[in-house]
This record gives sequence, C-alpha cells and structure tokens, in this order.
Amino acid sequence: MRQRTLTDTFLRTLKPPATGRIELRDARVRGLVLRLTASGTATWSVRALARDGRHTRVSLGDYPALSLSDARKAALDAIASLQRGADPIADKRAARARRRAEAAEPTVAQRWQEWAEVASRTALRGRGWSAAHAERVARTLRLVVGPALGKRPLRHTTREQWTRLVSDAHRTRGPAAAGNIARVVARFLTYAETSGWIDHSPLPRRAAAALAPPVASRERVLTDDEIARIWHAAGRLAPKPRAFVRLLILTAARRSEVADLALGEVDREAGLWTIPATRAKNRRPHAVPLGDLALAELRAVWPDDERDLAAEHRLLGRVRGSGLSGFSKIKAALDRASSVTGWRWHDLRRTARTGMARLGVSREAAEAALAHVAGRAGLIGVYDRHDYRAEALVALRTWQAYVAGLVAEAAPVVPLAARRREAAL
Repeated sequence: MRQRTLTDTFLRTLKPPATGRIELRDARVRGLVLRLTASGTATWSVRALARDGRHTRVSLGDYPALSLSDARKAALDAIASLQRGADPIADKRAARARRRAEAAEPTVAQRWQEWAEVASRTALRGRGWSAAHAERVARTLRLVVGPALGKRPLRHTTREQWTRLVSDAHRTRGPAAAGNIARVVARFLTYAETSGWIDHSPLPRRAAAALAPPVASRERVLTDDEIARIWHAAGRLAPKPRAFVRLLILTAARRSEVADLALGEVDREAGLWTIPATRAKNRRPHAVPLGDLALAELRAVWPDDERDLAAEHRLLGRVRGSGLSGFSKIKAALDRASSVTGWRWHDLRRTARTGMARLGVSREAAEAALAHVAGRAGLIGVYDRHDYRAEALVALRTWQAYVAGLVAEAAPVVPLAARRREAAL
C-alpha cells in the first residue's frame, strides 16, 4: 500500500491497474484509503482502531461522487465515532438483518388480498360484497394503493404515507373518487388492526372527511321532455347500447346491473327480470317487471342460440359473454343526439324515484322499487319484515307506463344537421 499526500490533480490523472487493485493511503489523514480496481471503480474507506482495540474498516463512499476533501472530513468523523465506542460493522450487520426481516414480512398488497378474500364473503352480515364493490376494492389496489405502497411491509407503513395517498387522490382524481378511496382504505386498515397485522390503524378515523371532504349530493332530475329526447336519441344507437339506455330509464336499476344483464335472469314469458343477490348492491335478490317497451328492447338483443348458452351469458356486451362497456362513448353520443347535457347515468334512478313520488307511489314502495334498504334500518327494519316485493313491482309498472306515454307522445329527435339538410331541400 502506497502512502502519499493525495491531491485532486493526482487523483484526476490516476489510471486503473491492468489487473487486481491498488490502494493509496493518504498521508494527511491517518487511515484514509483510496482503493482503485481494474474496472475503474474507486472507493474511499478509513482504517482505524476501535475503542476495544480491534482493527476495523469503514466504507465512506465512491470517488469522485465523494470528493477528496469530503472524504477527509468523513474519515475524521468516523475515527472520532470509533474512539467513542461506535461499531459501524455491527450497525451494518444489524441494518441488513432488519432489511431481511422486513422483506420477509407481508406486504400491503399481500395483506390487502387476504382482507379482500375474507371480507368479500363475510361483509354485510355474511352476505358478502356485491360484484361492483369487489371491483372497486380491486381497482383501488391496482391503481392507487399498489403503485404507492403495495410492495412495502404493511407493519412499517406510516400515517404520512397513507394520508398522502388520500390527499394525492383528492388532487388528481377529484373529491368523489378520493372519498371512495379513503373509505375503502379505512376499512382495510381497520380490519388489519383488528386482525393484529398492525398495532393501530395509521389512517385517522375521520380521514375521509378531513382529507377528502364529501361533495354536495346531486340534485339533477330530468324533465319529461329530456327523458323523451334521451329515449329517442338512443334509437340511433346500435341495439345493445340502445337497450342499455332504455332499460336504465324503464327499470331504475343501477348501471352495472343493467350492463351485466344475464340470460338466466330474464323470464320473458312472465315479463320479469330477477337481479340475483350476487349482483345486487344490498346483496338481496331484486325483481323488476318488464313491460312491452322493455321486452321489445330485449327481443332485439336476444341470442338466436340461447339453448347453447349458459345462464350467466351477458346479453348486452359487445364481446361474447361479457357485459356492456364504453359508457362514456354511449353517453357522449346521447348528448349530441338529444341536446340534453349535464346529467349522469345515476341521475336516471333519481329521476325515476322522483317520478314515482309524483305519480302517488308510496315511499315504501318507491324505495323498494330501487332496492333501497337504508330507509328500513333500526327498529323499522327489526319489526317490519315485509319485503314489499309486490308493491315494488306495481311501482315500477306505474313508472314504466308513464314513460311509455312520454315517449309515445314526443316526436323523435332529429339531429341539427339533418334538420338543416331538410330545410335546404
């Protein structure tokens, strides 16, 4: 090992050895060594006696990222630390052991999958999650939680990491999406705490309200004229998206329920569509009447080879066996053709519910028609065990008859470009 007073000029002209390595000891700071290998890698280290008299070597960093002057300062600090009794070798071994232990611990993604597997079957008093909620949980992991924290050991995540995740979602995805994400994450962390995976939930109990304040509830209710315009505008779509739109209007069902309408759920002779508990949000089967208008839409999309198809076959999907997708494109086409804007798919449910009330349908029957159970919570739910199935069917038939009158009286929507061509003739 050669010893000399190292300088920046000398180090810049230093050439790697043909083979092996060379080590240069700095004469100015006792114990500072530069090691240069044949590959051109240069590293700083300091060699000194520990407090107990043992010889030790402490790595400082690579040259030139760690300059000569900084290496000398780091060497003096390391020597002083050794003389005070520090043991950097033991510290490094302990750090490696901690990293190995952490790597062996379950990650956020692994625990999330365990939670979803159990909760999807046991939530809601044993009825499990709806298909829509299960997809929401999976999407939250895939798009939000997974990229940010999925590979980290759950036990070593911090409150700052979880709250930042919700705050970032509020900024990039909007308040409504952030609120849903916060609620899903809060349920996961509460389950993790209850299961002993973590000592306590790192997300504050009221994080959703604080980090993603709830948005004002929507109040949009379509007018009779707007319903008719949308209905007739749907007539310009292909049969499956047309049936999707018109069934949404007629049945007051949820978007996912109509989009995933299955062959085995429909009894055309009885004029009845039964949404199974596995697809219903409240995990209860829901019967929906199918009047003449609804049955006409179903006839247009009914498969000729129905006997060869499974009961789970989806009727409205563009890809055989799958449900309908592309909702934003369908909505954009409707807006252009109908000139009705500022509404969402879910507003059709609110419109139907409001319309039923206007038609004199009782509150209990109208809520049952939308498969709502929140209004029967508490003592009412305990003592009133009537299912209101018959009343719900009557309520929906009343609404469908009203819609039939609207769309029969209204003139079909003619696009502006067509009206201009007609005027020019």
